[in-house]
Amino acid sequence: MKAIFDSLDKSIKGEVLVDDYSLGMYATDASIYQIKPIAIVLPMDTEDVKSTVAIAQKNKISILPRGAGTSLAGQTVGRSIILDFSKYMNALLETNESEKWVRVQPGMVRDKLNAELKPYGLHFAPDPATGSRANVGGMVGNNSSGTKSILFGKTVDHVLEAAVLLVDGTILHLKNCPPEEYDEKAAKNNREGEIYTSFKRLVDAHSKEIKERFPKVMRRVGGYNLDEFVYTDQWNLSKLICGSEGTLATTLELKLNLVDLPKHKSVCVVHFAEILEAISAVESMLPFTPSAIEILDKTVIGLSRENLTTKHHCHFLEGNPEAILIVEFYGDTLEDVMERPRQMITQLKANGFGYAYPIFPEGEAYEDVWVIRKKGLGLMLGLKGNKKPLAFIEDAGIPSQHLPEYIDQVLKICKKHETEAAMYAHASVGVIHVRPILDLRLEEDIQRLKAITEDTFKLVMKYKGSWSGEHGDGLVRSAYNKRFFGETLYGAFLDIKRLFDPDNLMNPGKIIEAQTIEHNLRYGTAYQDQAIKTEYQYEVEGGFGASVHMCTGVGECRKLIGGTMCPSFKATRDEEHSTRGRANALRLAMSNQFGKEGLASQRLHEVMDLCLSCKACKSECPSNVDMAKMKSDSLQMYYDEHGISFRDRLIRDSAKSAANISGWKASMVNPLQKTALFRFILERVAKFDKRRKLPDFAELPFYKWFTKNAHKTNKGDKKVVLFADTYLNYHEPHVGISALKLLNSCGYEVILAHVGCCQRPKISHGFLRDAKRDGAKTIDGLKKFLGQGLKVVVCEPSCASALNDDLPDMIANTDTAEQLKNGVMMIDVFLSDELEKGHLNVRFEPISGAMAIHGHCHQKALYGTNAMKTLLKDSVKEIQEIPSGCCGMAGSFGYEKEHYALSEKIGNKILFPAIKNLQKDHEIVACGFSCRHQIQHFTEATPKHFVEAIRAVKNN
Repeated sequence: MKAIFDSLDKSIKGEVLVDDYSLGMYATDASIYQIKPIAIVLPMDTEDVKSTVAIAQKNKISILPRGAGTSLAGQTVGRSIILDFSKYMNALLETNESEKWVRVQPGMVRDKLNAELKPYGLHFAPDPATGSRANVGGMVGNNSSGTKSILFGKTVDHVLEAAVLLVDGTILHLKNCPPEEYDEKAAKNNREGEIYTSFKRLVDAHSKEIKERFPKVMRRVGGYNLDEFVYTDQWNLSKLICGSEGTLATTLELKLNLVDLPKHKSVCVVHFAEILEAISAVESMLPFTPSAIEILDKTVIGLSRENLTTKHHCHFLEGNPEAILIVEFYGDTLEDVMERPRQMITQLKANGFGYAYPIFPEGEAYEDVWVIRKKGLGLMLGLKGNKKPLAFIEDAGIPSQHLPEYIDQVLKICKKHETEAAMYAHASVGVIHVRPILDLRLEEDIQRLKAITEDTFKLVMKYKGSWSGEHGDGLVRSAYNKRFFGETLYGAFLDIKRLFDPDNLMNPGKIIEAQTIEHNLRYGTAYQDQAIKTEYQYEVEGGFGASVHMCTGVGECRKLIGGTMCPSFKATRDEEHSTRGRANALRLAMSNQFGKEGLASQRLHEVMDLCLSCKACKSECPSNVDMAKMKSDSLQMYYDEHGISFRDRLIRDSAKSAANISGWKASMVNPLQKTALFRFILERVAKFDKRRKLPDFAELPFYKWFTKNAHKTNKGDKKVVLFADTYLNYHEPHVGISALKLLNSCGYEVILAHVGCCQRPKISHGFLRDAKRDGAKTIDGLKKFLGQGLKVVVCEPSCASALNDDLPDMIANTDTAEQLKNGVMMIDVFLSDELEKGHLNVRFEPISGAMAIHGHCHQKALYGTNAMKTLLKDSVKEIQEIPSGCCGMAGSFGYEKEHYALSEKIGNKILFPAIKNLQKDHEIVACGFSCRHQIQHFTEATPKHFVEAIRAVKNN
C-alpha cells in the first residue's frame, strides 16, 4: 500500500491524506455507518482526478467521489480512495444569464452558487436542508430535491450536461441528444459508442417493465433513473449519472439549469392539535398551489424552543401544537401571496383543520419560520442521550392521498416494536421523514432497526410509493432494491453498472450488490468509550462522552456563508478543522479506535489546535455541540501527559502579569514591548509573532481610578454591580470609566466587583484545574452581590461567558451555578432588559453618527447583538452589523506565530474589507478586547467598546 500512496503523492498537485486521524474523519457521514477509507485525495484539478483514478484502476482499488459528506444513507463512506472535491474544485466556471444556465465544478456549494447568482435574479432551484454546505456534485450524485420540489422537482430536472470520467480514463460529455445525434454517438467504435449502444438496447428491452415497476410519485430516487428514458426520445445520459451515487463515473463539470427568483413570498404556519389531523389537511391545501408544505412534529418544535439559536426564532408558535404545517406561497404580486393563504385558511376552517394560522410576508418573521424548518434535522439528531432519531425508514415517498393512512400505520409499527419516533419534512410531496429513536449499541435496538425496516418496506410496497424519496439508497436501502424493483429491473441495474464500471471500482456496494442494513454501524454492540475524567461536568450534555456523541455529521459547521461557525474551516476548508472533524476525532480517540494514546495524543492535539474556542458551535450547530468546552478538557489531558511550554505558562498567567505590571511599571514596559528587539526576542523564546505588538498596560488601573474618582458622580436610586475584568482593569480603564458614566446616567449607583479574573485565559487554553481553583475565589467574591439579588454586568463578552457559561459547569454547587447563569449579564443586555421593563427614564443615542457593529464570537453565540441595536433603534441614523463571523484573533491565537497567517485570513474573509469600505463617519463598535486589537492591527481603524460609543439622555 505504501507504494500506492507514494505514487499518489508524486502524481497529485492537491493533497493526499493517509494518516489514521484523517481516514477516521472521512469514515463517517451523516448516516448510521462507519467504514475506514484507504486514502483521501483532494484534487486540485481534472488532471489530479484522472491521475488518482488511473492509479486506483491499475491497483484495483475502488474510488468514492465525495463533497460535503452529508449523506444520510451512507453513500459517502466506503473502503475506497475518497476524492473530496470540496476544497479546490469548487469554481463557478461560466454563467449565461440570457439562457439561464451555469457551468460549475462539482465542489461548488449550493448556497454559495446561489449567492453569486442573486444579482442576476436567478437561482439553482433544488434546496435541500443542507444547502449551506451541500456540494452541487453531491446533489447530482444523490438527485437531491428539498422543500420546493412541488414546484421545481429534483436535481435531475435541472441537470443539462455533465462531463464525467470513467474508471478506464474515458471522459464523456453527456448532454441532451435527439435520436439522430444519439445514433451518431452509438455508432462510434470506442467506449462512448459502446455505452450509448448498450444502454439503448437495455432500456428498449426493459421499457415495459420500467413503466410498470418505477413508482408513480414525484419523489423517487431509488435505483438508476431508467424512467427518464421511456417517455421521451430526447435522451440525456447526464440524467443517468444523476442519482447514481458515484457508482458509474466521477463527475468533473456540470451544466445546470437556472430559474427566476420568486418576486414575492409568504408563509402560513398552520397549527394542529393532532399529528394525523395535520397530515390529513395536506390534500386540501394543494389546490392553492403552495411552493412548499413542510411538517414539524412536537419533538422538533420542543427542541426548537430549547435550542440556543432557534429559540429566538420561535415567536410564531402559538400554544403547544402536536404538529405544524409550514405552507409557503410564491407569486408575482404581494396581494397574490397573501390572498391565496387566506383562501386556504377559509377552506381549512370549513373542514375543521387546525387551530391557528399566522401568515407572514417575506421578511424577518418569514425567515424565522424557515430557520426552524432547516434546523429541524440537526435538532432531532442532537437529541440528548444514547437513543437518537435515526435515518433508515425516513425516506419513503407516498402518494399524498394515502399519506395519512401510511403515517398512521408506520407509527403503529414503531409502537409494536416499543419505539418512539419523531417526524418532519415534505408533506406536500408525500415524504414525511419518520425517525424511530434507537440506540444501536444495544442488540435489541439493532433487531428493532431490522424489524421496523422490514415492516415499513412492505407498507411502502402496498401503497405503491418509493422506498428512496430523496436521501438515496446508499448502505441503508440498497439491499432492498432487488425486492423493490423486481428481478428483471435489478438485473438491468447490474448490466448498467458493468457497462460503465466493469471492474466494480466506483463506490461499490451502493444501489446494487449491497450489504444488509445492520452492518458497518458507527455504533454497534462492540462500541465502547473509555472512562474519561474531565474538569467540566457537562451538566446539560450528560457527560463528556455524550457531548462528543451529540455531533451526528450533518455538517452545518462546513457552511461557507453566514454565521460564525467554524472560522478555521471557512479559512482552510479542511475537514479536520471543522467542528464535525474534531468531534469525530474525539469520538474515535475516546473509543480507542486510534490506539491507546487516546485523548492525550499529539495528533489529536494538532486536530484541536485550530479550534478558536469561538463557541459558535454551541449555538449555530443544530445539536449544540460545544467544541470549545471539549477542546479545553482535551488540552488539560494533553498537558497532563506532555507538560506545558513557556508560552503556555505566559498565557496561563497573563491575568496575574497584567495586575503586576499595570501601575508604575507600565510606563517602562509599554515602550519596551513595542521595540523591534523585544518582539524579536519574544518570538524566539515564546513564539509570539514579532509583527504583533502586545497591548499596553494601564498606568492607573481602573479599580484604583474608581476608588479615587467614582464617588464624585456615582449616585443613583438603583444599584448594579460592574465586574472589573482584567482587560478593563489593567489594559483599558477608559472602557470602565465609560461604563460607569453610562450606568450613572441611567440612574444606577455602581458597585465595583474587583474580585479577581474570570479565568478566561486559563479556560480557553485548557488549564481547567487552575481555572476551577482560582475561579472559586472570583465566584466567592461575586456571591455576596448575587445573594442580594443584584445583577453583575460585564463589558467583555469572553469574561461574561466564562462567568455564566464555563465556570458554572465546573462547580458542584448547583445553586451557585444558577446564580452565575442568571445574575451575570452583558452590559448591553442588562440595559436593554431594563428599558423593556420600563425601569429606565432615558433614551440612548450614539455619541457620533452612523455605527457599524462587529460582534464578538461569544457575544453572538450566547447573548446576541440585538440588545445593542435595540437600545439605539429610535435614535441612530444608521446602525449596521457587519456579517463578519470571527475576527481571527481569539484571545492569544492571533498572536501565536504559527497562527498569524490564518488569523489574518479569517479576518480578511469579510471583516477587514468591510471595515475598509465603511464611510469615514461610521463609528466601529467591537465589545471584544481581542477584536478591537485585531481590527486595529490589520486595518488601522480604532474601534470602540459599545459603552464608549453611546450615551443615555434623560427623557423630558
